[in-house]
Amino acid sequence: MILVRALVLLVALGAGLPALTDAQSRQQVRVAFDFRQSSTQNRDAVDGSGRVIITDRGGTRSSGRVGVDSTQRRVQTSTGIFTLVQDGGESTMLVASQIPYSQVTFYRDYLTGAGYVASGVQFRDVGTSLKVRAAILPGNQVRVRLTPTISWLSADKSGAIDVNEASTELVVPSGRPVVLGGATTQTHELTRRILGFRASESSTETTMVLTATIR
Repeated sequence: MILVRALVLLVALGAGLPALTDAQSRQQVRVAFDFRQSSTQNRDAVDGSGRVIITDRGGTRSSGRVGVDSTQRRVQTSTGIFTLVQDGGESTMLVASQIPYSQVTFYRDYLTGAGYVASGVQFRDVGTSLKVRAAILPGNQVRVRLTPTISWLSADKSGAIDVNEASTELVVPSGRPVVLGGATTQTHELTRRILGFRASESSTETTMVLTATIR
């Protein structure tokens, strides 16, 4: 009787092992992506003006003016997006706004040799999208395949849309931020005048940071 009960208990435990294993393997990974941008702009200018006044007695009198301008502008922006991915699964997330975008198309009639231009308006998604696949590895590590896309309107108000996109696959420790990459842009402009000059410098630094945390 005791042997029969032991066999029944062993069979019951064996039947419950796959369910227990599946429950343990169905862990989730929180994948967070941060897009950080820092820009600095310096401007120094010296403007001068002068004039000569001829008096009634034939003499001259001069006057002048000098103006100095020095400004510094610093802007920091940060965009964050995160999603939960099941172990071995894939997730896609989009946070964007639809922006009207002008489109010009040229059509040509090869029979007559004439052509015409047609203009219209299309809507484009401008924002942040994230496509990620994650798999949990031994040693509290995560294998992540990530494709983030960041788009925004150009800062010069020209209506252009700037896009940054990266795609990578790497193994990262759980909960530790990792810098995927970045870009740096520097611009120097100098304008000389007869009575002064104007110099401006600007720099922009962009970094992409990934954090994958096992839940």
